[in-house]
Amino acid sequence: MLTPKQKKIFEYIKKYIKENDYSPSLEEIGRHFKLVKSTVHQHVETLKEKGYLNKLDYQARTIEISENKKYSDLVVIPLLGTIAAGQPIEAIEDKEIIEVPKSQLSKSGEHFALKVSGDSMIGEGISNGDIVVIRKQPTAENGETVVALLNDNEVTLKKIYREKNGFRLQPANPNLKPIFTKELAVQGKVITVIRKFKELKELKKSIKTEENKIKKERELEPYLNKVYLGDIMDLLKKLPDKCVDMIFGDPDYNVGIKYGAQTYTKNFDEYIDWYIELTKESMRVLKDDGNLFMLNYPKQNAHLRVRYLDNIYSLINEYVWVYNTNVGHTPKRFTTAHRTILHIRKTEKNKFYKDNITVPYKNPTDKRILHNLKNGSRGRMPYDWFYFDLVKNVSKEKTYHVCQIPQKLTEMLIKSCTIPNNIVLVLFGGSGSELEICKLLKRQYISAEIDPKYHELILSRLKNGKIKEKYKLQFRKNKKESQMSSLPLF
Repeated sequence: MLTPKQKKIFEYIKKYIKENDYSPSLEEIGRHFKLVKSTVHQHVETLKEKGYLNKLDYQARTIEISENKKYSDLVVIPLLGTIAAGQPIEAIEDKEIIEVPKSQLSKSGEHFALKVSGDSMIGEGISNGDIVVIRKQPTAENGETVVALLNDNEVTLKKIYREKNGFRLQPANPNLKPIFTKELAVQGKVITVIRKFKELKELKKSIKTEENKIKKERELEPYLNKVYLGDIMDLLKKLPDKCVDMIFGDPDYNVGIKYGAQTYTKNFDEYIDWYIELTKESMRVLKDDGNLFMLNYPKQNAHLRVRYLDNIYSLINEYVWVYNTNVGHTPKRFTTAHRTILHIRKTEKNKFYKDNITVPYKNPTDKRILHNLKNGSRGRMPYDWFYFDLVKNVSKEKTYHVCQIPQKLTEMLIKSCTIPNNIVLVLFGGSGSELEICKLLKRQYISAEIDPKYHELILSRLKNGKIKEKYKLQFRKNKKESQMSSLPLF
């Protein structure tokens, strides 16, 4: 059983981990409860000993909620009614059932539960409305909290002490007097306390949630931090619902691009049907607080919105990526030098980390800007159009893959809505540039690549932390030119 202070510290740690995805430091716990570090350390060690926490020694932020306490199986036991933690009440007759974690029961023996009425045991952390779990047994040691049957028809919850002429049932409340009796029957001993019915329901819900989380983690394990060799649609169908924090999609644009000798261009309506199906499956595997970014040419994204997204989702933003280009010029129209990025959210509670992507204010001497800076602002949000140069052929990050997105762009998107250990689904592995960013930012990733030669490139890039010469575009060009110069002249 936890003391009130231990329970508060345990609840604080649980809440902190849930909100931040990592544990608080001992210093942060100390500041929150106004305790010195040594006292916090004692409480954490006690929670470890009682099985509520795990902690890796000598490492910062490594406190974990113990699976033994939080995620263990539920066991059904009878709830026999209400017992007095005050004056005795009539013997219990009502009978229901409740579920409690197996870890909160003794390893052997029969158990039942009772709802507490009164506050005579408040000093033991047992309050009015709590549920006590009892191990059925006819005897108890001095000082143990028991269910005692008096006069064959009254029950009470007290500490038991043997006296010269009988028994003393001692309340844990200085305002109440003990009960003295010559005879009683011990019905059982209290082994744990569950805080009220509401907390029990929340505990059951929490256990169910964590069971689902563990199940998803097991289903994800074969694909996590790996690149699936095959069609992305096949991979998506293998993934469970609501399992990734962010998705980045940069599909083939259906404009005749050749990937080596391969092209994926098809009839436009067929392409949009495929694009819609891709987006549907992507939204299925996206968590409720996640973010999906789909990069494509404006026309393709417009059709995706009109034919599907706008009918289903209301939280859609459209951003513009602008770049300089020396190709695609025509005398009949303005040159296309941008692509659109659709940002789709399931709910307004999506994760978004403004401070990760702020840019300097353009006019930092403005009074309003100075006020913002004084109040801790790190800068302004980027506008909804972004200028990033195309990956040039001479760039260090340029591979022989025909279509690469600048890493600065994808880095900004990934930073905007994920933190370390979050899972990013990169729909198309391509040159591996987005996956390299995930690895550098300590994000977990899942991806697919249908082309074996690009799959080989990605694995090499991730393993070596760089692009080997044989995968660089310039190397391929030089090799081709060398081969051409060695041909006989006629």
